[in-house]
Amino acid sequence: MPLNLKTASVASATLLMALTACTKSSETTAQTDDGGPIRIGVAVSETGAYSVEGASVKQGYQFWESKVNDAAGIDVCGEQRPVEVIYYDDQSDPETAIKLTQRLISEDEVDFVFGPYSSGMTIATSAITEQYGTIMFAGGAAAESVFEQGNEYLFSPLSLTSQYTVSGLDLLADQGAQSVGILHSDEAPMVDIAEATEAYAEELGMEVTSVQSVPAAASDIKGALRQIRDGDPDVLVEAGTSVLGVLTTRTLRDLGWAPEVLMIQAPTEEAFVKQLGPEIAQGVMAPTQWEPVVDFSDDFFGAAEDYAADYRAEFGEDPSYLAASASAAAQSLQMALQEACTTETEAVREALVDMDAETFFGPINFAGPDDESGLMGANLERKMLTLQISEDGERVVVAPEEAANAEFTPMKPWSAR
Repeated sequence: MPLNLKTASVASATLLMALTACTKSSETTAQTDDGGPIRIGVAVSETGAYSVEGASVKQGYQFWESKVNDAAGIDVCGEQRPVEVIYYDDQSDPETAIKLTQRLISEDEVDFVFGPYSSGMTIATSAITEQYGTIMFAGGAAAESVFEQGNEYLFSPLSLTSQYTVSGLDLLADQGAQSVGILHSDEAPMVDIAEATEAYAEELGMEVTSVQSVPAAASDIKGALRQIRDGDPDVLVEAGTSVLGVLTTRTLRDLGWAPEVLMIQAPTEEAFVKQLGPEIAQGVMAPTQWEPVVDFSDDFFGAAEDYAADYRAEFGEDPSYLAASASAAAQSLQMALQEACTTETEAVREALVDMDAETFFGPINFAGPDDESGLMGANLERKMLTLQISEDGERVVVAPEEAANAEFTPMKPWSAR
């Protein structure tokens, strides 16, 4: 049976907490506001299955860290406080992430925690931060299951996974698409995306011809794709890591099947086009949280295009939405500290619950503990975009209409490329 990362992560966190005596409780974790550096801990994937996405998340945090310290720190009630961020590699493993998160809090004595990539890993590690009463900012997690845990110390600026394929499916339904096949990995966020896609496609009157699940670390998915191909859907939606997205595209080419529409997660990472080349990648669509062309701005990062230009100068590549979301998560801490006038946990938490801000990443307005959605800490007001890879390998936005900067084009047959 394929491993469900969501279940495994929760079980791992519960087991570790049962075996480890926590030396702090939620009543005793507020850090001393001593005027020194604000210490932040990060356990994020530098190796393993999430290494591509983890690199983007880490660089998003690093970019914010650099910009804050270049500005002499965060203004906390008239005192400039630099930030000191401690990074560890969680190796894309929930058990390792749990242990490192506990180390960051109990040994490194960080004030706040920035989260890893993936909703499953975030569920696991946020169980630890909640136990310690430490605020975690989830820069790489969007599954509704993350926010259904009732954790009042967890906040994320991303749109929820239930919204990922909505604008794309709306566009495709208007274009006449009548059927959808779905391939997804067996991890919590990808299962959520697949289930939400199936439900919304049916709501639009589209037939779901096949839903196939594969292990997150799958290396051969020909059988699953053949099952979907046999249903002859107009649209193939894939939900998985960048590694699985590249594998899906290459396998489709090997099989000689180019569905009229291919929507996968991987094109949000620049590595997707670099690995496949524009000739193979062109026409692929993807849901995305953010692109530099969006009309968002703030006083710290500037406009979205300014963020992208400065990031490119720093890292030599364009930012994916994961880098931007990580920076936005960090920025939400910055804004909360400025509002709270202290690093004291409960005051910062209250500032986050009350936050209603416009940023380069879009609006940030976290749901509070009494929100009728029950999704405490989620950013419910953000809309998802849908991008497509152009013939020259660029990412262009094709949906929703009010944000689009290019027209949608169907996939070309492999023989016509």
